Amino acid sequence: MHTIYIRIDEDLDANRMSSLQQDMRGVSHITDVEIHAKTPHDMLVEFEEDHISPMAILRELGRRGVHGDIMTG
Repeated sequence: MHTIYIRIDEDLDANRMSSLQQDMRGVSHITDVEIHAKTPHDMLVEFEEDHISPMAILRELGRRGVHGDIMTG
């Protein structure tokens, strides 16, 4: 498993955050998604790196009307 940190551009309310989290968890090879109300622009995505790439994850977000950037630490 691999985890990436994505900084979301849009301001999401609690309902939209929850919906996005559930939608992204339903994407093949994404194993977990964390978004917290205290940091609504931050998303952690755990995924199977042999089957899906970070760029493909960004495309999945875009299909849901959300844009972001992969952040490095």
